[in-house]
Amino acid sequence: MATWRAKCWLGSASGYQELEVDSNTSYGAQEQFKRIYGAEQIINLRKVSSGSSVSSSGGSWLLILIVVALYFAMTYWYIVLPIAIIAFILMVYGWINED
Repeated sequence: MATWRAKCWLGSASGYQELEVDSNTSYGAQEQFKRIYGAEQIINLRKVSSGSSVSSSGGSWLLILIVVALYFAMTYWYIVLPIAIIAFILMVYGWINED
């Protein structure tokens, strides 16, 4: 869902205000400005951000990191396995000896 910003006329008491709403389309954003804020006139409507691109980009990097880590773990299992076992033993030893 994208964030939309527009300059809206809210009447003589409030004048023009810069407002934002979240909507999938520009038409939906206009309807929200009218319904939520009571906008009588909407000018300079523009999309200021696209919410899905940031999260999907972060998810893509995380997926790439996991795939690379699995590749190295499977390729160099004879190195990774002893290190993982030692780390696990030290972690359990730390839990047992907590003060």
